[in-house]
Amino acid sequence: MSVRKIKNSYISCVGYFKSYKNNKQLAFESILERDFFMLLEFNKDVVSFEEQPLKIKYKLKAKNTRYTPDVLVTYKDDSKKIFEVKYQSDIDSDPKLQHKISVLKEEIARQMSLPFETFTDAQIDQIYFKNCVFLYKSAFISENKAISTKILEAINKISEPIAIKSFVELLAANQTEQLQTLPYLWHEIFKEPSLINMHTKITMSSLILKGKTHE
Repeated sequence: MSVRKIKNSYISCVGYFKSYKNNKQLAFESILERDFFMLLEFNKDVVSFEEQPLKIKYKLKAKNTRYTPDVLVTYKDDSKKIFEVKYQSDIDSDPKLQHKISVLKEEIARQMSLPFETFTDAQIDQIYFKNCVFLYKSAFISENKAISTKILEAINKISEPIAIKSFVELLAANQTEQLQTLPYLWHEIFKEPSLINMHTKITMSSLILKGKTHE
């Protein structure tokens, strides 16, 4: 649970991100935080993540102060990591912020024995990110077990890569059925992104790669 309530602001962009992985809404204080949440959803090593998770007391230039990290990430190996989310330009242009980040890295390691990292917009692969956004639109689609089972069975029989358009045409006899099937195919790819190349723009010509799914 967040230890600090995020308030509305006319300066920063605040809102809520509906998390599939955490099965709840998470508050964000900037567009970059929201984008970071999106990328964490697609990181297979990440089990869960939490916004504004805790507070620590520390000294900055001999003054007592408090710090609330942006995100605490928990990984499959049970390790945890704290992230501060900042725009790279803000870090580059602000020596005081650079010093604060350096101090926090030492303090969090000393007080909590946790690694501390900054996440910046410079780390985002834009094509990969846009593909994540596209697939995430299908994350919360209503269940249709018959269509999903048909898709999974067909994917598991693939012996060589096949274009999404061709795959859907094999599954559905007419355009109406194809349009009904496609959102569920996107949903299965959302759950198993390794089925396609996430580093090229997703189109109907994108190839579904051979291999077993998460079934």
